[in-house]
Amino acid sequence: MNDSMTGQEHPRILLTRDATQGLRTIQDLERAIAKPGVTQDLWAQILAQATDALESEPIHVHTPLPGRSAADLEKGNREYIVVNATGQRVLSSALAALLTDDERHVTAAVEQIDCLLNPDAWPEWQDIFHRQKLGFDADLRTGQLARDVGLAYDWLYPLLSPNQRSRIVEGLDARAIQPYFSAVNAGAWWVERMNNWTTVIVGGLGICGMALGADHPQSQQLIDMATGSMRGYLDHYGPDGEFNENPAYGNSSFLPVLYFHALGYHEKQPGVSPEIKTLQRHCIWCMYATTPPGHLVSFGDGGPKYPALTSFFPAVAAATQDPTLQWFYTTYGTQDPQFPIWEMLWYDDKLVSQPPTVDSHPLGRAFPAHSGLISSRSSWDPHTTPSVVFSKAGTAKVNHTHPDGGQVEIHGHGRPLIVDLGSVNYPDSEPRCYYHFSSEGHNQLTCGGRPQLWDLEHEATCTASAFDNDRGGWWQIDLTDLHEQVSNLRRTVVHLLPNIIVVVDEANLDRADDIRLRWHPGAVPSVGPAGDFRVSVEDVTLSGLVVQLDVDHPSALVVGQHEYVPPYDQDRIGNPMPQRHEPYLDSHIHGQSVRFLSLFAIGDVGHTIADWHKTGPGSFSIDSDDLTAAVEVTAQSLHVSGPSGRWDVELT
Repeated sequence: MNDSMTGQEHPRILLTRDATQGLRTIQDLERAIAKPGVTQDLWAQILAQATDALESEPIHVHTPLPGRSAADLEKGNREYIVVNATGQRVLSSALAALLTDDERHVTAAVEQIDCLLNPDAWPEWQDIFHRQKLGFDADLRTGQLARDVGLAYDWLYPLLSPNQRSRIVEGLDARAIQPYFSAVNAGAWWVERMNNWTTVIVGGLGICGMALGADHPQSQQLIDMATGSMRGYLDHYGPDGEFNENPAYGNSSFLPVLYFHALGYHEKQPGVSPEIKTLQRHCIWCMYATTPPGHLVSFGDGGPKYPALTSFFPAVAAATQDPTLQWFYTTYGTQDPQFPIWEMLWYDDKLVSQPPTVDSHPLGRAFPAHSGLISSRSSWDPHTTPSVVFSKAGTAKVNHTHPDGGQVEIHGHGRPLIVDLGSVNYPDSEPRCYYHFSSEGHNQLTCGGRPQLWDLEHEATCTASAFDNDRGGWWQIDLTDLHEQVSNLRRTVVHLLPNIIVVVDEANLDRADDIRLRWHPGAVPSVGPAGDFRVSVEDVTLSGLVVQLDVDHPSALVVGQHEYVPPYDQDRIGNPMPQRHEPYLDSHIHGQSVRFLSLFAIGDVGHTIADWHKTGPGSFSIDSDDLTAAVEVTAQSLHVSGPSGRWDVELT
């Protein structure tokens, strides 16, 4: 270790003592937390966590924590929950020591770091499953812990003894830096793949290099490698801010934000790094992927009621001085902060938040890249709105995707009414044998029992769309490329404001076969004799109707429930999959050229709602005191009308 460095040169990453550099100082942060507001509230949570650590034993691989499975505990697995909790304890204790001058927090931080460096308590900084499956010497957990321990080293530096500093640097070298270079030399795929593994591992080791500086001979090598990768990673966002993985993994966007924020301090460049400004469009994409009261769309690996992505919004809002991004964070992010330490260090309490307007942020948009998100809503009200409709025209080229092209998800008044099931813990192998990861678990058409193709060659495409702030929107998705033995398969969706959704599914097969349309309601539905059904979720009712068009004797709508079946009922670590028994609705037909019409109407909270009625060949209506609409389908067109206006859409 280089003993020439003095405590006055630390901290220097994300915080500094030197007011002449134009970067945020410890004194700036102390002034911010002294005033009532978001920064003070975040600090209260961080200090509470640090205070709890004073009375707790250091976290080790067998520590029981909320959310940890029995198998992970028994095996001492280094999965995300225990690694994240340990890193947050180290950082909260270090930050508390820096801001309070309380030696007890220094002791707590050092004890936790020493525990991490103890091979009996932490045999390896890597997930057991990743080690077994991939065989490299470093993984996500290596990047997380290298980053967090490195930053704590920087923040604690003036408060540490020379022996403690040497011990931490030597430990980081043995547990993280050399394993990382070993994995890189062995050809680890995450060096070039440009997904969250790259940002966590390569970016994490880069931040570690910034924190150690001259105290480690390979620090600059870590930084140079990470900076190139992280700049390349930004190029993988879509032109309209689309994330290059499925939405729930957009949380990892905090990693490039954190990296370039740290790099600005390392290079002594005041303000937030300009690279972060490129993520403004991504933040807007996240807004469109969110439904009141703050839940993210569930496509791919994720899950219902997954919290909105907000952790990086304070940094991007501050960099761009965007009041709408500030509004999104203060509306959805401050009740349960995802990463309070970073959010506190980024938040600009001088930037006034303003809600979006339909002029600056239209109610409906289609985002063509990556997941192919399509989003349409009745309003930007953050708490409730009559309806939000999500759809997907994406492909398997998106990491953490499912075979769910054309998927539709419907929310009403903040309740999930037609849902994407998301996923559960990753299985060991054969993911498509588990319904969450297969066509069986999605709202889509299947032909001949064949699932959607799920590879890098085939894709769905949004071929047309239109949106209007008064009427809503419509879009068509060509799914032909995702199906075998099919000459044409297309889904058309109309969203008529405020609360009517119409879906037409058309398929032309090479030969007659069994065809199934599946919908997943948000609760167990009640089903009528003519394809009609109702779903009630927390006093909000959806009235639905599924019609097999041009059929003299349609089959009945069938209700089923999912179940995991051995041997495909365990995750990759041996935990049994939770049997949730989610309900679904199936409409079956045999034919070569078929069309399904699905009608959805959402009632007001606590109100009854009328049924859909057939009024003529291809014509349907719903009529009650607070909800009126008419739908007509011909061979060539779809017409949907109501008090807000009319949509006329060609089907050929």
